[in-house]
Amino acid sequence: MASDYVRGEMNIASQKSTFDGFIAVTVWGSLLTIVTVLYLTLAFAVGMDWMVSLIATAIVGGVLGLALGMKTSWYVTVGGLFVFGLVCGGLVQLFGMAFGG
Repeated sequence: MASDYVRGEMNIASQKSTFDGFIAVTVWGSLLTIVTVLYLTLAFAVGMDWMVSLIATAIVGGVLGLALGMKTSWYVTVGGLFVFGLVCGGLVQLFGMAFGG
């Protein structure tokens, strides 16, 4: 049985696709974590205005996507997060003006 083995002739297509998927999920998760921590750091620790922090974070997210050769879905995600941040930040600001004086 061991004599039937020939190195390099096993079909590894399913293992390769699993590994490629794992790497893609790891890159996506890492970039989303970096972008989230960057926004929270700029907005809360540094004390920048939330809008400036959001714009800077979106720019950094786009540059990271270019640097790592991400597909269009990454830029759609960054844009969606930008719009989500605008809506949430705007609502917080409106409620703050209405109830805070």
